[in-house]
Amino acid sequence: MTDHVDIGQDNSESGTRRRVALVSGANRGIGLAIATALAEAGLTVLLGTRQLENGERVCAPLRQSGRDIRPVQLDTTDSSSVEALCALVAGEWGLLDVLVNNAGISLDHAPGMSLAERMESTMQLNVVGTLRLIEGMLPLLEQGDHPCIVNISSELASFGLRADASWPYAEFALPAYQASKAALNALTLSLARTLGPAGIRVNAVCPGYTETDATRDAPVKPTRSPVEAARVAVRLALDMSPDTTGTFSNENGPLPW
Repeated sequence: MTDHVDIGQDNSESGTRRRVALVSGANRGIGLAIATALAEAGLTVLLGTRQLENGERVCAPLRQSGRDIRPVQLDTTDSSSVEALCALVAGEWGLLDVLVNNAGISLDHAPGMSLAERMESTMQLNVVGTLRLIEGMLPLLEQGDHPCIVNISSELASFGLRADASWPYAEFALPAYQASKAALNALTLSLARTLGPAGIRVNAVCPGYTETDATRDAPVKPTRSPVEAARVAVRLALDMSPDTTGTFSNENGPLPW
C-alpha cells in the first residue's frame, strides 16, 4: 500500500480524457511520491526513469490499485532519450498537461572530483537537462489543458534566505548544488515570462530537506518524508489558475528568490 498525499482538492476531470503528466526522476523518493499523488488525483502519469525495470517495479502495484501510471525511459542528459520520449508522448497522447522536473543530483560531497567537475556534472543534469526536457515537450504542452511546468528547486538557492544569519541553513555550503538551483530559479522566471503568451505556467517549488537516498549520508539527518515533500509540487501541478506562474514557494507559502 502506498502513502496518501493530502492534496487538498479533487482534480478528477469530468471530460472525455484524463490530464497527462510527466514526472522526471520518478522511480524513487520525492519524484515517486509526486507521481503517485498525481495518479491518485486522476491523472495519467508517465513516470520518468533511466532504467525501465526500476520504473516498472514501482508502477506495477499502483496499476493494480487502479492508478493510470506507467514507466517511460528518460535520461534528461541524453538528447536521444528526450527525443524518443517526446515522440512517444506525441504518438500516444498528442499533448502534455503537466511537466514536473524532478530529476536532479547533488555531488558536493562526491569523492574524487574537483569542484569544477562537480559543478559541470550538476549543471548538466539540474539545469541543462531540465531545459532540454522543457524544450522537447513545449509543442505538446502547447496542446495541453491548462498546461504547467513545475521545477523542483531548493530554498538553499535563495539569495534572500542565505543573507539571513538566523536562517537555520545559513551555514550550509553546497556550491555546485546551490548554484544549479539558483540557475534553475532564474530559468523559471525567464520561462514564466516567455511562455506566458502560450498559456504555459512555470513555477519553482522547494520540497524541503527530505529523507531520500541523496541525503542518506548527510551529516544532519532530515526527518521529512518524500510524501510530505511532494505536497507543494502536487498542489502547483493541479493548480489551474492562469495567474499562478513565476512563483517560488514551499508548503508554507512564497519564498524569496
